[in-house]
Amino acid sequence: MFKAIKKSVLITIDNPILTMSFVIYLIFLTLALPKLFVAQNLLIFALISILTTALSAAFLSGWLQMIKSAIKNSKKENRSEEEKLEEFNQIKKDFFCAVPVYTLPLLVAIILYLIMFALLTGLSANIANHYIGSLDFLIKDANVISQGGEALQKFILNLPKEKIMILYGWQLLFDFVIGSFNFLLMFWLSALYYPPKCSLNPISALKNSILAIIKHPIRSAGLYLTILFLGFLFRALGMLLSSNVVLYFIFMILFIYFVVFIFVLIFDYYESRFYNHNTDGCDFIGQNKTCN
Repeated sequence: MFKAIKKSVLITIDNPILTMSFVIYLIFLTLALPKLFVAQNLLIFALISILTTALSAAFLSGWLQMIKSAIKNSKKENRSEEEKLEEFNQIKKDFFCAVPVYTLPLLVAIILYLIMFALLTGLSANIANHYIGSLDFLIKDANVISQGGEALQKFILNLPKEKIMILYGWQLLFDFVIGSFNFLLMFWLSALYYPPKCSLNPISALKNSILAIIKHPIRSAGLYLTILFLGFLFRALGMLLSSNVVLYFIFMILFIYFVVFIFVLIFDYYESRFYNHNTDGCDFIGQNKTCN
């Protein structure tokens, strides 16, 4: 695992274009998402949601291909500065070449993920409501809860013990269900970009990603637990630095690098350990000669 982490860190550092592109996407989200919360017209809300989802799929289609190309380039040894410059220019081209290829499959994958997530959340809420207890007492104090911070903490501490246990029960259930759900879907995007056969079917990629976890449960669980542990460390660090504006700004920059690193780690882990290179897999971008 340490070697995989070290390799992914080096790939992330050697390819700053991955982080730069991701920052541009985050800027787009910071401009688009606030419009959703202030939109009072249902039609405008729907249009912004559809546009944001479509553009997110388009960005991811090219960005994930850049990660795939960066991983491929990392296998080359003793690269000169001229070769690295050529790879940098090629990675930029790969982004635009991948957009028309992967946008639709990724859009379908995003929609399927949201549908499955909504269904799973609803089912978990029904189970929790039936076996753990109702959260009706929270609705009465919705204004206090919406304030967050100290007001929310004070509100929870003043609750009766049995209601606090209900809150903890809901949290534990949702943490387990959503955590298991994300674990099973961890390699979904990787399987789409590394298909065992010439296929851009997101459902087939989902099946292959789940099969990879079933066939290699220990390795997969090790990777997932490592990601959770690293995420916990970053969250703890963020809480410690939140009172200092300068340090927290530096932390946010590091956190962006961390998110990019996680995507690189998952892609590289899947490609190097679970993907069978002897199959009739396809490099869709490589087949498009106009992109090379």
